Amino acid sequence: MSTHYRIKLLTLITLLLAGLPAMAGDAASELPASLADSLRPIPEVGLDELGEQARNSIQMARQQLNTILQTQPVPRDQLAAAFGELGRFYQVNLVFPAAEECYQNAAQLSPDEFRWAYYLAYLADTSGRTRLALERYQQAGTLSQDYKALTVRLGNVLLDLNEQEQAQAEFEQVVEDSGLEAAALYGLGQIALLQRNYDTAIDAFTRALKYDPAASRIHYPLAQALRAIQRNDEAKAQLALRGDQPPSFRDPLIESLEALKTGSRIYFLQGMKATKQQDYAAASEAFAQGLALEPDNALARISYARTLYLADDKSAARQALESAIAIQPDNSLGLFLLGILAEEQGDSDQAVEYYRLAIRYTPEHAGAHFYLANLYYRQGNYTAAAEHYAGSIKGDAGNLAAYVPYIGTLLLGDAPGATLNTALEDTIRQFPENPAFQAIQIMLQAASRDPSIKDPQAALRNAQQLNEQQHTPPHQELLALAYAASGNYKKALSVQQELLSYAQRAIPIETERLAKTFAYYQAQTLPPLDEVINLAAMQAPAFNPGPVFREYPAPRPY
Repeated sequence: MSTHYRIKLLTLITLLLAGLPAMAGDAASELPASLADSLRPIPEVGLDELGEQARNSIQMARQQLNTILQTQPVPRDQLAAAFGELGRFYQVNLVFPAAEECYQNAAQLSPDEFRWAYYLAYLADTSGRTRLALERYQQAGTLSQDYKALTVRLGNVLLDLNEQEQAQAEFEQVVEDSGLEAAALYGLGQIALLQRNYDTAIDAFTRALKYDPAASRIHYPLAQALRAIQRNDEAKAQLALRGDQPPSFRDPLIESLEALKTGSRIYFLQGMKATKQQDYAAASEAFAQGLALEPDNALARISYARTLYLADDKSAARQALESAIAIQPDNSLGLFLLGILAEEQGDSDQAVEYYRLAIRYTPEHAGAHFYLANLYYRQGNYTAAAEHYAGSIKGDAGNLAAYVPYIGTLLLGDAPGATLNTALEDTIRQFPENPAFQAIQIMLQAASRDPSIKDPQAALRNAQQLNEQQHTPPHQELLALAYAASGNYKKALSVQQELLSYAQRAIPIETERLAKTFAYYQAQTLPPLDEVINLAAMQAPAFNPGPVFREYPAPRPY
């Protein structure tokens, strides 16, 4: 970071700490005219009762919002996120009215964004507006069917409203979902207790405690159920354990919200924003400031390492990754990135070790499988490469880059025809719009010597269909091959002659190859498979670490 930039940043932070605006006016409380009719102003509120870190975080988030509001034209998505982030800081610091206004603006700007609808519902829930919370959770549910924590919260508010049948239906949906079992069983136990189904209640509460032994709130209703069936000694023991800790459950959005109580989060947010803007020096500086406040945050340290790498400080990046792994040894992303660094530095053995560790902790880690497969492919270990390409595809079925070398390793490794055929069929189903894989299948059906995949009639049908869809020289060449494979050398020669004449006029560089194939057909024989399939085009892609550090998704960046 330049000295000039440091001075500007320190000046801004000093102004914020003094409670002064960094620029004249406050656009959040006096919205620009273009937004005044559609959005709610966010008046400044007194923050004297909050701690210094909380005040600084709110002021910095508000300044970021003001900066965006003063941008012309105002970027709508960025504005929604800025209102939402300010709302999160207000909410976590119990400034509920301001949080409500911020979330309303974020939802108005981005009505399809689940998180703002969910935070609005959670805000109503935690501020005692149960009926409104129910309506908002139901609305949020229309934006995302997959966020299971919402189902638990919906069940809880239905139970608070004594809608027992509906609450039970919600809890039963997630009672077997990992991380939600204790909360769902606790809800089902309360319903059973209200309905005087004491044995059912005891079973549900007991199972909930097995999932979350620290949930001391469960002991009291369990004692009530035990007492109701005269198991008084057990009830007395449960009463002695009662407390006020409810069952915890996995809720990433609320966990993210609670994490804002740590002052480091504002710096991590700044780091993420700077990363998106490709200002990696500023991003690494922001992450460094956050880590000074929260040094044991392994996830943030990995993000920090990525910004250091992208700022061309690879030595520091490696040190940051090693520190993150020392804190969290089973972090697969960190191990994967260490493998990338080791391979970049020419240490293949170390890279293999890191990739394998990443896969041990996350068996379907698509990135580690892919780069390990590429490494094995270049070493000529085709069987191992094929195994890891398959693992990468299992982890990320949409990664087209894994499929071409996967087929290449199967061919080079003399995989059984049935294995090849299955892989090709799966690939064609995954990418029906990509004719390259259909072409490989036709070549194998026509020219392979393996009876489990050789099928000249299927080759001819598929080649004819491909030509009907898109009449191109490569597809005509496949059609000629298919005719020859099915014994119709006259048609094969006719199509190949047409191709040869076209090449002589338009692409002379292809003439020699096409003429050689024409000679095979004249001799009423097929060209060998290694002349039909271009294996050079199916090699492992060149090693390229930059996009991994820049783009590989992190489950959580801090």
